[in-house]
Amino acid sequence: MVYLPHWPIPSTIGKKTIDYETVFERAKIVLERLENPHLKLPPVIHIAGTNGKGSTASLIAQIFQCHGYKAHLYTSPHLHDCNERILIDGQKISDRELYATMEEVRLKAHDVDLTFMEAFTIGAFLAFSKNPADVLVVECGMGGRIDITNIISQKIATVLTSISLDHVEYLGDTILKITLEKAQIIRAQIPLIVGPQANIVKDLIKILANDQQALSYFYDEDFSVEKSENDGTFDFFWQNEILLPNLRKPNLEGDHQYYNFACAIACCMAISSKFNFNYEGINQAVSSVKWHSRLEKINNNLNKILKNLHSEIWIDGAHNEGGAFILANWIRSQSNIKNFVICGFSRGKCKVEFLEKFQEIAEIFAVRVDGEPYPESSENIIAVAKKHGIHVNNGENLLNAINLIENKSSNEPYRIIICGSLHLARDVRHFNK
Repeated sequence: MVYLPHWPIPSTIGKKTIDYETVFERAKIVLERLENPHLKLPPVIHIAGTNGKGSTASLIAQIFQCHGYKAHLYTSPHLHDCNERILIDGQKISDRELYATMEEVRLKAHDVDLTFMEAFTIGAFLAFSKNPADVLVVECGMGGRIDITNIISQKIATVLTSISLDHVEYLGDTILKITLEKAQIIRAQIPLIVGPQANIVKDLIKILANDQQALSYFYDEDFSVEKSENDGTFDFFWQNEILLPNLRKPNLEGDHQYYNFACAIACCMAISSKFNFNYEGINQAVSSVKWHSRLEKINNNLNKILKNLHSEIWIDGAHNEGGAFILANWIRSQSNIKNFVICGFSRGKCKVEFLEKFQEIAEIFAVRVDGEPYPESSENIIAVAKKHGIHVNNGENLLNAINLIENKSSNEPYRIIICGSLHLARDVRHFNK
């Protein structure tokens, strides 16, 4: 493992004790047998944070592609198939290549007890190492310091998107513990781009960045965006000057995407001495980038349940307090029709801080997520809400919840927002099949 000097590394994080001296040892054994593909990758941009990692990563890759560069992208989790995690120059890795790659990993790891994330990430490194490219954009799976992607030592930039409480059983039960974990993707004297953060988070990141002499760029200090209220276009500010005026409205919904896009553009500006970027290429990327199940409007067989043609179904990957806050703000900004929130979670992940964000702007339905390996029951979600005076309806499952909403609507238009688990978003999208 790459340890960064001088940083205070706690011996325990959250509820679980982890042997940090051996956290990457299993992976190292297999990587060495594969001739260390993680040392043969294209130039790496590494992204960590609580919310916005995927959107930011996808836009960075899109900016490179819109300038004629070959860009690979590694993200997690997937919605439908594992191929989604490994994009080779914008295209999902083929079944044939994915199978051959993972078989190679399996054979080399025959006596090593790897986790799924370790094995799959090693396979991704192997695939990327065999496909030359100008850049590889890598999203952390969880945290940063002990995430298997952080075994990459050489990076050309790191990005920290918004940080809030999540995965506390692994990363720590305070925002500062979580920040410490995520910030350890930073590398010495390498550009670091930091999105909007709480002041205590920003202060800690500055201490850690200074320790590593990282070339730091902070939102609202070194770069920012200003949105037009008329048409959604925006100006990008770099070092207190308008660098990119009147960029097109982002192709991803929600005001929070302006911050994610600011981080992505700032990342490209920070490494612009190595690559050639221009206004038109960035504008094209902003208006064409795609990232499924993040405030995505659904139009599939599920809509056939809706009798009113003006009713809508949206899905979003919000699953923590920060994501719920962003999603609630988006709901408030939409047209004034009745809102219903359908939410489901993995076991133990339902928090009152999530549910309370919607209690005054939507009627809430709890469901058990069919596609979730360890689903929380709708009854337990209701119990969590009831303890804090929040009313939640028992939707039981996704289809039943939508039918209950339809029966309550009296043929008036309404909006359904489905969130809480990406597995629930996956269930929604499966209705296309």
